[in-house]
Amino acid sequence: METMNEETATPSRRPGKKEKLKTLCEIVLPLLVVAAGIVAASYVFSTAPEAQRKRPPEKAPLVLVKKVSKSDTKVFVPVMGTIVPARQIALRAQVSGTVEKINPEFMTGGIFKTGDEMIVLDQEDYKLAVIQKERQVAEARYALKLEMGSQDVAKREWELLKSLDSADRKNSDGDADLALRKPHLEKAKADLAAAKAELDQAKLNLERTTIRAPFNCIVLAKNVDLGSYISNQQEIAALAGTDEYRVQAAVPVDRLKWISVPRDNGDSGSSARVFYGTDGKLPAVRTGRVVRLLADLEEEGRMARVLIAIKDPLDLKTQEISKPPLLIGEYVKAEIEGPEIENVIAIPRSALRDGGKVWIADKGVLDIRPVEIVWRDAESVLVKSGIDETDHLITSDLAAPVRGMKIVAEGESGDSTAAGRSSR
Repeated sequence: METMNEETATPSRRPGKKEKLKTLCEIVLPLLVVAAGIVAASYVFSTAPEAQRKRPPEKAPLVLVKKVSKSDTKVFVPVMGTIVPARQIALRAQVSGTVEKINPEFMTGGIFKTGDEMIVLDQEDYKLAVIQKERQVAEARYALKLEMGSQDVAKREWELLKSLDSADRKNSDGDADLALRKPHLEKAKADLAAAKAELDQAKLNLERTTIRAPFNCIVLAKNVDLGSYISNQQEIAALAGTDEYRVQAAVPVDRLKWISVPRDNGDSGSSARVFYGTDGKLPAVRTGRVVRLLADLEEEGRMARVLIAIKDPLDLKTQEISKPPLLIGEYVKAEIEGPEIENVIAIPRSALRDGGKVWIADKGVLDIRPVEIVWRDAESVLVKSGIDETDHLITSDLAAPVRGMKIVAEGESGDSTAAGRSSR
């Protein structure tokens, strides 16, 4: 009990001055540091140099230009087409018989000249027919000679009969013709003529047993062989002429005005070059000439069609082996020569903008001009007006072309013009 009284009787100790000062420093000092930082920052910002706002320099895009010039340019119409034979027939027999002999060249792909023997039929029956017709001719000639002798006798008899007739009796023309045997003479002459005609027919049939090439040709297909029996008008083979092939080419209707098509056989059409047989190499080239314009349009593309004639397509006359032969059905490319257009400027197809405009570099600024186009193909365009020879044609692209915008023009030599390089 005494202890507890002693503890409760002891008064609590109050903080001293040092402790109060320490507490005050812990609070005030951070505040002073913050205040000093604020003052210093304010001073730095207030005394910093102020940047002047300037407009960034405008950079003009670089474009490629080329000089243009006027000239007389010949145009070529590009077309695609298929090789077709200029002459093709189905060879048929004119007489019947068994194939007795056949030419070794008579096969698909075989080549014949005009008059070459192709096949021979059995001729025995036709030789016998010739002999029989010769006998009939001899009999008719004999009958005619007998009748000629009878004519002299009849004439003398008729003269004697007229002198014995009474004066009041008149002889009719019919009686005179019969007395002079004129119908008998006409019949004898007709019989001889008919016999000769039958003999000629028999000889012709005998000659037709030997079937020959009607023209210079190549065999497309054969339908008979040795020992085959051929009836009259049976198809023996399909032949195509080798003197000339043709390219049946499709042409846009609006390009026909550039192509010369002959109207008469003596006229000359546009010349053409035919390219074929590439196989990854340089194509072979042959020359041809337009000979016909077909009367109708093709069904699929609604395009016109012209025929380009190519002479000696298999090189049978020249015996040239440097070029591959043309093949029927081959798909080829051709260029038909058109007229020469005067005073035009040729520009690349890529330099034509929006279908009918061009970009011109005019003293460091862009000028957009419409042009008059007279010809265009896959690579170039011929311009009649809208460009002068002193103009610099822009051939490169621009992201957002606007007339009057600043540009830097670089010519074909690689030198850039100073005008318009940059401006402030």
